[in-house]
Amino acid sequence: MIQQELEKIYYFMKRDIISFSTYKTNIAILVMTALFGALSFAYLGSSATSQSVLETYHMNLTTYLIIGLAFNSYLAQALTLVQKTINPWALEEVLVSPTRLTTFIVGSSLWGFIWSTAVVVIYLAIGVFIFGVTLSVNILGTIIVLALGIGTFIGFSMIGAGILILTKQGDPVTALITIATSLFGNVLFPPQVMPAALQAISYVVPQYYFFTCIRLMLTGWTIQMIMPELLILALMCAIIVPLGYGIYYWCLKTARKNGTLSWF
Repeated sequence: MIQQELEKIYYFMKRDIISFSTYKTNIAILVMTALFGALSFAYLGSSATSQSVLETYHMNLTTYLIIGLAFNSYLAQALTLVQKTINPWALEEVLVSPTRLTTFIVGSSLWGFIWSTAVVVIYLAIGVFIFGVTLSVNILGTIIVLALGIGTFIGFSMIGAGILILTKQGDPVTALITIATSLFGNVLFPPQVMPAALQAISYVVPQYYFFTCIRLMLTGWTIQMIMPELLILALMCAIIVPLGYGIYYWCLKTARKNGTLSWF
């Protein structure tokens, strides 16, 4: 009897291994996530990081990390927004109901952003009252930067959701953007501590400009002082949002035409 149960356990495990091994893209993404995650923390522990933060942003490493980790919660929420609210298995029910799609999106995502706001407040409160972080918030500038960052990541989210609607096999876009954020996005360490080739990647991803601008808006800088970085972020947002919508719309249209919209 025990031997039979052990054999069943073995075959269940074998089934899962075979299923897992068929998704080679996901395997590659998992390996890359582990690799780049290790690199991120290696750079975070580098003695050059603290000096680079002080020289580049005129703040200590604690302030740098508190702000980066706090506002990363907004981007993480935006990055998964469309996948959570307009996924292949719920979308068909929404489309046949009297509810407008925009109403469904806003209603389904509002709590996530409220919670992200609470997380930001907690992070900043801990920074101020426990670690002695000094903040001087430019409210208008913070709102502008936050809107551009969230908008850009919603664009990425639409691309990921579109691919998910067609493939039904996972969303590589979200994984890759998450990797890019942790390693090249200026969240845990400034790109200036990396080799020149990796620095160049940082300067072409919107995360770098978002975290650069949001930190400076919370530490006494004016909008005029961050205008070059802010304009680049705005340009990226203006490109990625319509591109993401176009890709998502095309994937949705294709899935409806093929009759595979509700498959998962």
